[in-house]
Amino acid sequence: MILGQVEIRCPLCRGELAEAQHRAASLRCGTCNRTYPVVLGIPDLRIFPDPYIDIEADRAKGQRLAERFHELDFAGLVDFYYSLTPAVPASQARQFKRGVLGGVTRAEATLASWGSVAAEQGPPEHSSLLDLGCGTAPLLVAARSQYVPLVGVDIAFRWLVVGKKRLAEAGLDIPLVCACAEALPFPDGVFDHVAGESVIECVRDRARLLAEVYRVLRPGGRLALSTPNRFSLGPDPHAGLWAAGFLPERWVAAYLRRRGGVPPQRHLLSAPALARLLRQTGFVRRRLALPHVTPGQRVHFRALENRLVDLYHMAKRLPLGRHLLYLIGPQLLATAEKDRTR
Repeated sequence: MILGQVEIRCPLCRGELAEAQHRAASLRCGTCNRTYPVVLGIPDLRIFPDPYIDIEADRAKGQRLAERFHELDFAGLVDFYYSLTPAVPASQARQFKRGVLGGVTRAEATLASWGSVAAEQGPPEHSSLLDLGCGTAPLLVAARSQYVPLVGVDIAFRWLVVGKKRLAEAGLDIPLVCACAEALPFPDGVFDHVAGESVIECVRDRARLLAEVYRVLRPGGRLALSTPNRFSLGPDPHAGLWAAGFLPERWVAAYLRRRGGVPPQRHLLSAPALARLLRQTGFVRRRLALPHVTPGQRVHFRALENRLVDLYHMAKRLPLGRHLLYLIGPQLLATAEKDRTR
């Protein structure tokens, strides 16, 4: 089946998908006969749920969001989402909402940082992009003028509904697919670029994710990742706890529970661990880099955070400072290529 300009296939056997006869809004694999629902125009090709909610409850929440889709703007739909999610306390919801609303600005900065690293490796030959873990689609909005076609994939159906609203407000019709990053529903070698903004730390099997990315990239295709640094001395993006990566994960979870928050389901990576994963998967021309914090991002920061950003940029200009930031800085970027002979 062609979705937008990209073919989607069965995530289990890679068989061809077609609209199922006698079943409303579903796709059937011609090879293994497995059927997959299509809800609100989003194919649900997951083989397991995300760690926060089961599949049926996720779809139900997505349906609730869809009922308010035309009534609310994007910010209002985010507020409505958190009103449906009492497990997230109001203070944490406000923190998360700030991150969601600033997503496009952050994604633009990430794209620019990836681009500056990739430029050193030569210009890209093609322009299709798979946004892995697209969430509310900020990277798709930021990348709209640079890549065609664009496709977004995420395991969370509810967030894809919110992402459709962001795309609609931007006047964009970009296909979204609900799927697991470890079982991508695409043929081999179809994408020129795969990008993942803060996704590799959230999946069940990071090695399997990278193997799937390698499979769907064309020879010479590029991967770009961003991820929080496990050993950052700064505040954790989810917990707000300083230097949380140095603590046992169960301690961080207990801290959040005591404050009424939801513990993150993730496994953060250090710079050496990320480099090792890329090497073991077979990627070549691997590069780790440090992001640049743009003025557009800084308008969302508090005064103390902006002072820390000043120190961060000063450290980036010094060789020793850059070395330390790879070890204890807030975030890591990585780019790599699929071997052109494979």
